[in-house]
Amino acid sequence: MESESSIDKSGQTSESEYGISVLASTFAHEIRNPLQSIRLQIDAGLRGNNSTETLHNISRGVDRIERLLEKIQGYSQRYKLDVEPVNLKDVLNAVVGSVRYWLNASGISITEHIQWEGQPIVECDRELTEQVLLNLVSNAIQSMERGGSLRVNILECQSEAQIEVRDSGCGMDKDTLAKVGTPFFTTKASGNGLGLAFCRSIAALHGGSLTLESVQGQGTIVTLKVPKQVLQA
Repeated sequence: MESESSIDKSGQTSESEYGISVLASTFAHEIRNPLQSIRLQIDAGLRGNNSTETLHNISRGVDRIERLLEKIQGYSQRYKLDVEPVNLKDVLNAVVGSVRYWLNASGISITEHIQWEGQPIVECDRELTEQVLLNLVSNAIQSMERGGSLRVNILECQSEAQIEVRDSGCGMDKDTLAKVGTPFFTTKASGNGLGLAFCRSIAALHGGSLTLESVQGQGTIVTLKVPKQVLQA
């Protein structure tokens, strides 16, 4: 994709990490209360024989969010990644499954492409990697209010894994693109500007990077690069 404006966010991590570190514990505490209320309602529905695949997906999603919040709280205290061998295809399947209804309701088609010798297995923190990909896919969906196409590529690039999320959405101009990923900057009416900052920080913790390219009116490409093997101190 030839872009009129692009920015590499990999070298600007310290301010974003500081902002997230300061707020992480507070956000985790505040979010747990509504999550508990949601869980009680879901559990009541399941006990009443209203258990559907959707309800079970919601329940599993709540479990995942709770685990993520524990990690975010740990991140404020410089926690270490829970590194394990992870099949990126499984991560992609989980993310696509969680947004499938949203994609269909929004009139968005999705294409998945894997270019890898053997299975796309890397050493990473599965929960955080899944959350990063979910954030990127969600952003892409939100950029396509009138429908469109979404493509997710998983590519093997020597010692790195490269995950590309490409959308045919509204795109961004150069000024907006330069600010994306900065804590508290957002183009969304209901956003807080921490989504991409979080993704960039998690990429940095893995020794990777996050790169954005965009053309206003044509779409955006977000590329996450992480090493196949993560070295931790």
